[in-house]
Amino acid sequence: MELEEAGAAGQIPQEEKKQEKPEPEISVDDYKKLVMQMRKTNLMIQQISGIPLGELTMLLTISHLSKENGEAKVSCLGDLMKLSKPAVSRTLHILEKKGYIEMKNGEKDQRYLFVRPVKKGMQCLEEELEDGYEILERVKKRMGEKEMCDFLHSYGHFHSLLTEEIIRLNKEKGIRPV
Repeated sequence: MELEEAGAAGQIPQEEKKQEKPEPEISVDDYKKLVMQMRKTNLMIQQISGIPLGELTMLLTISHLSKENGEAKVSCLGDLMKLSKPAVSRTLHILEKKGYIEMKNGEKDQRYLFVRPVKKGMQCLEEELEDGYEILERVKKRMGEKEMCDFLHSYGHFHSLLTEEIIRLNKEKGIRPV
């Protein structure tokens, strides 16, 4: 008789208590892993590029800034890319030597230096970006449109906040901004 009662009792559905999942904790090891992944990604991108990543990024930035006026002010490049004047100058001279850009002093004010991409530079940029876009499209196909969109939004937010915090830390340490 007890077995029947136990069996009958076992058939009565019990309400499941919904337990909230605890917020996952991020550890120092997680941050280390992130830094290593970012570095590996950077190196892997460099492997598919025909020119050094710094030069490619500078060429891309020049192309972006020169869309409106056909040229970009050199001082804006350093500010936008968070690079020192010597680093900007070095990279621009390399790009000029390769025939990707032209530099000239301003027509109205000779103190300002302007740069613009030339046909060879734009062709190089298009070829480099074509491979990168193809890979990103494959990744998007595997991730799904929504997840990729969410990632890009989150990464953009992450980058903005990280940049602000690095600038804040450098100020606290008395390190001059680039």
